[in-house]
Amino acid sequence: MKFIRFILAFGLFLASPVAAGNVFQVDRIKVDVSATSTTLARSTALQQGQARALSIAMRRLAKQEEWEKLPDIRTLDIENMVEVLRISDEKTGPTRYLATLSIQFKAAPLRDLLRSYGVAVTEVQSKPALLLPVLEDLQGLQAWGEHWWQTSWRDFDIDNNPAPLLLPLGGLDDSLIANAEDILIGDPAKLQMLNDRYGTQTVIVAHALADVEGQLGVTAYIFGEEESDVIVRTYRTGEPHEDMGRVAIDEIASALAERWKQVAAVASDEKQILRVRADYPSLKEWTRLLSRLNEAKLVREVTIVELAKSYAYLDLAYIGSVTQLGGNLGQRGLMLDEGEAGWTVVTEESAVVQ
Repeated sequence: MKFIRFILAFGLFLASPVAAGNVFQVDRIKVDVSATSTTLARSTALQQGQARALSIAMRRLAKQEEWEKLPDIRTLDIENMVEVLRISDEKTGPTRYLATLSIQFKAAPLRDLLRSYGVAVTEVQSKPALLLPVLEDLQGLQAWGEHWWQTSWRDFDIDNNPAPLLLPLGGLDDSLIANAEDILIGDPAKLQMLNDRYGTQTVIVAHALADVEGQLGVTAYIFGEEESDVIVRTYRTGEPHEDMGRVAIDEIASALAERWKQVAAVASDEKQILRVRADYPSLKEWTRLLSRLNEAKLVREVTIVELAKSYAYLDLAYIGSVTQLGGNLGQRGLMLDEGEAGWTVVTEESAVVQ
């Protein structure tokens, strides 16, 4: 828990950006269990679902190279690690139980457990990237409207991953900005218009080539502010395109998450102190800045050393590196910079005004 040691006479104005999701939450776990009674089927299904969700959460939080360090699920008291269990689409029969589960795990115990096994934890998400699924089959190219490739992405848990994705609305306004060809060739001007529309900085074009039965080629083009990259996968399993597509989506989402984990994973909870000067033009900006600092996941404690009308000096107790801290603050709409006089932090809104 984080504390602000300086007690203010005015309240905090909560106006920080909304996080894309929660890496400690696993959605859309489907269970289907048969047993000698409905009660036993339900109990077994919930146990299996929670175990599967915990396995997903641990792999989500850890870098792939450290998965071999993860604890054996069978040795853990899983139920005591669950914060919230939501059940939907519940169906029962005399000996069968079906449902969809959404499970949120307790952040601190799970984080501490993984670090006790020497695993670096990625609990901070990257900024959401705009995902544009493009399907190419015997009917031609499809970007907007309903098609199985887009539906498969929508059915995947794209919100709660370390590298969350945002699907566009896909209505007339989007189609007027860019057509399938524009998206596939990565037209810079039109992709930027879509970024501006959705408040994102990175576009990921996921192209599925499904023109041969039993074969699927998937290429994910990453168009970012500072770099571009490509992820390529080919499947020749003889299965329906939709089945291969679900495997492809899981692998691409995992690859995107791994890219982020390499820079965002934090190996320990050892705190460091960074003194920063916070500049603000008004009381509104000060309270907004303080609120966002306190919400940043890598900031463990904020101590106000000096407070004036238009600036303050703060000691930030944080975990990870300064680079990771800067990225985390950027997630909350704050800018951390080092100058000749030391470190400064301002809200993005204040920076624009200045």
